[in-house]
Amino acid sequence: MIYMDLEKIYRERGIPNKYILTLVISARARQLSERKDAESDEKYISKAVEDVQKGRISYRIVDPNPPENEAAAQ
Repeated sequence: MIYMDLEKIYRERGIPNKYILTLVISARARQLSERKDAESDEKYISKAVEDVQKGRISYRIVDPNPPENEAAAQ
């Protein structure tokens, strides 16, 4: 098993905490696993961590309950 310093990754990428990092990595791993051209021996979690670590993907947090003034502006 390869050791990955997750604290270093989330600090370098500006991710607020390790729980959000986990969500970002799991979402990316799911994307990779659902590709039609996916290879069966590919390690999706390792690839997802590598993608986050190298800045290949980005994320944003969407507030499901925006404040009233922002909801009216849209």
